[in-house]
Amino acid sequence: MDNSELSSPLLYSPASSGDDVGDADDRYDSLGKTSKQHTSSRSLTSSLFTDPTLATSGSSSGGDPERGEGRSSGIDAPAMEHKMSGFMLAVLIFFTMSGGPIGVEPSIRAAGNLYAIIGFAVMPFLWALPEVLITTELGLRYPCASGGVRWCEEAFGPNAGLLVGYLGWISGVANNATLPVLFLQYVLNQFYPHLYDDINALLRYGILVGITLLLTIVNYRGVEIVGKVLLFVLVISMAPFLIMVIMGIPQVNTDRWLQTPNGETETFNDDMLDLSQSGWFPWQYAAGIALRPFINNLYWCYNGFDQGGHYSNSVTKDVFKRGMAGAFFLTCSSYLVPVLIATGASNLSQSEWTAGAFATAATEIGGKWLGNWMVVGAGLSLMALFFGEMSADSLQLMGMAELGQVPSIFATKSQYNTPTYTILLGMAVILCLIPFDFQFIIELSNVGYCFAVTMEYMAFFQLRIRKANDIQLLRKIGNSMLLIPTLLFNLLVICLASYVTYIYAVSMIAFGVVLIHATSIWRCIKRDKVGATQDAKGATPL
Repeated sequence: MDNSELSSPLLYSPASSGDDVGDADDRYDSLGKTSKQHTSSRSLTSSLFTDPTLATSGSSSGGDPERGEGRSSGIDAPAMEHKMSGFMLAVLIFFTMSGGPIGVEPSIRAAGNLYAIIGFAVMPFLWALPEVLITTELGLRYPCASGGVRWCEEAFGPNAGLLVGYLGWISGVANNATLPVLFLQYVLNQFYPHLYDDINALLRYGILVGITLLLTIVNYRGVEIVGKVLLFVLVISMAPFLIMVIMGIPQVNTDRWLQTPNGETETFNDDMLDLSQSGWFPWQYAAGIALRPFINNLYWCYNGFDQGGHYSNSVTKDVFKRGMAGAFFLTCSSYLVPVLIATGASNLSQSEWTAGAFATAATEIGGKWLGNWMVVGAGLSLMALFFGEMSADSLQLMGMAELGQVPSIFATKSQYNTPTYTILLGMAVILCLIPFDFQFIIELSNVGYCFAVTMEYMAFFQLRIRKANDIQLLRKIGNSMLLIPTLLFNLLVICLASYVTYIYAVSMIAFGVVLIHATSIWRCIKRDKVGATQDAKGATPL
């Protein structure tokens, strides 16, 4: 089998699409992009491979095209300066978009044990697997550190790339705001349960500000979790879940898995703001399931596999495929298996499954020491997620600034070689969001991601049917129809949103459209100034 061929019907066959790839490379050249954006955006990727146990030197040009080395597209693909195993890439992607089963508890509270288990069993195939396959195909076909930005540029032009980059940044920053909130809920649930629902709002905000500032300062100083340290975080954060599974298997009562919603979900509003409760969708509850928190939590847990596209030009094709497959397995198993054991071996009622309840279940199954370890592991995992998300978001905005898509001040670097003002902007947005509750922030993050990933899927459709003959077109369209359930799930997430979230989404998209037009006007003005300067220099003095 060819290195770039996979068995999935969603993935392209090199024998039939070689001309398409060549044409796509020419189109990308025609966009007139410099390599500056891609150099900036892949600096995060390069920094993640700095551990000498993972890195080996490679050629700066040329290379074996079958291994994805050298020039693999219409732009200068980065040299294979670092090589890593598929397992390490899987761990890296895992900590970019998941980090383990931390934060899945609201799904159980919203739907009860049975429907939560069904949800975590179905979502890998309904949502995660199609996203993994699309990312793998487009990552192999268009290896570039900018990931979905390039895919949308390939399909629809630079304005679409700018919009999806902006939406991805907004969603990523909102997602980062969930992490300090979630960590505090774990700490309160385990050590100060009497304060879990009654903590003073000002005190809560002060603690969250402190956590956010501390993590931001560490990120600003350029401290990275890489190599052996990343493996250490994986072991420490996932070990308590593994121990809970081993100790919990003999204690499992399968009858608990069959428990359905008990009606308490009708008052499921203390994880959400009152003003965010109302929405237009008529079926907010189905079979006793509180659909909005249930669907949003499942979506939040499984989205983000497209982040793997950022590493497509930093590893070989075989490693990239193994890394994406490994990340899929790590993520899906780290959700379903702990949920099965925790619901089957603990006596927690549906209403007790608030964010942080996994530590309570671990305490019941293995003792206080295991619950405490789970809180420590959650802290390490959330710290790794925060650093990765903030680095990716800030470097993405810096790359957009270097291209003139946003003000040039965001390209300013600190003495630690980190993007100063992009980090500060991301921190400011986080500080605005952390007063809200965990589930509400998830909903805001999800709606931005819905629009961004839908654009990536549309780019996938466009790139698949371009330059295809009649037979290829029918086959590619037929295979792409497999994505309809995934897109319908996207639509469901948007339909279930509250009016407040719709206001947020409309404002977000409107600002993105204004940004695109402002960028176009600025480019025209800048181009005219450059032209006038060149004309003045070339004029012959009298």
